Amino acid sequence: MVKQISKFVLLVFLLLLAIFQVGYIAVHYLFKTDNTELASSTPIKDSNIVLTSAASGNLSQAVKNVRASVVYITGRKITTVLPSQPNVLISFAEPVSLPGDKMGSGIIIDSRGYILTNYHVVSQITDIQATLFGIEGQTFPCTVVSIHPEVDLAVIKITTNFLLPTATLGNSDMVEVTDEVMAVGCPFSLEQSVTHGIISDTSRTVDIDGRRYEDLLQTDAVINSGNSGGALINMRGEVIGINVAIYAPSRVYCGVGFAIPINRAKLILMKVQYLQGEGV
Repeated sequence: MVKQISKFVLLVFLLLLAIFQVGYIAVHYLFKTDNTELASSTPIKDSNIVLTSAASGNLSQAVKNVRASVVYITGRKITTVLPSQPNVLISFAEPVSLPGDKMGSGIIIDSRGYILTNYHVVSQITDIQATLFGIEGQTFPCTVVSIHPEVDLAVIKITTNFLLPTATLGNSDMVEVTDEVMAVGCPFSLEQSVTHGIISDTSRTVDIDGRRYEDLLQTDAVINSGNSGGALINMRGEVIGINVAIYAPSRVYCGVGFAIPINRAKLILMKVQYLQGEGV
């Protein structure tokens, strides 16, 4: 009799224990408010979190920020055009379009018409003209304001009766290897063309036409003849460099291009501002 009672009590105890466990599990899943659920229901606001498809939109917006400020520069050479030397591997990204003609690119850095370009684009030429983005079939005369052959930079001024769109200058000291960049310019007379690549090196030294250029930006963004003086921009659409030269045994793109860091030009622009007495 005692054994039967003990078995009955044990059975009841086990039954109650099972009921308690089932009830606990049910209540836990019906009413749980753990951190995982709270985290999923609370929106996270962080500008660093973006859709993975946003990169292409950034490219488009970056180009829109600068494309209208890049101009196509032409002029008549004063000196005789010399044939290219096949053994020269690094050369200016500067073509001769027609016998006696010369062309390149430039960046509008002031709405009153000041344009930053390479010295070799405007040296030894006359009748300098610039074509603006979106205005086809019309050129505007330019005058040379300041030249700096030691760094291959120059400032010219275009004559118009309206204000011009300007480029935003970035900080080339912040550029790092593998940063995405775009080159905007006028290769082979194809005005305001855009190419995309990365920074391959931030401090490259090269010799061009007997002159040494130090601490150039190297990029694999396509740079061809006519890109000289054009803009190398970051993904915010800021100018970080002025396209200057290409490694091109055949004078066409082979994956290596060079740009002058924009910070090197800022001191020149400040000097022009002081000498002109205007806000360049």
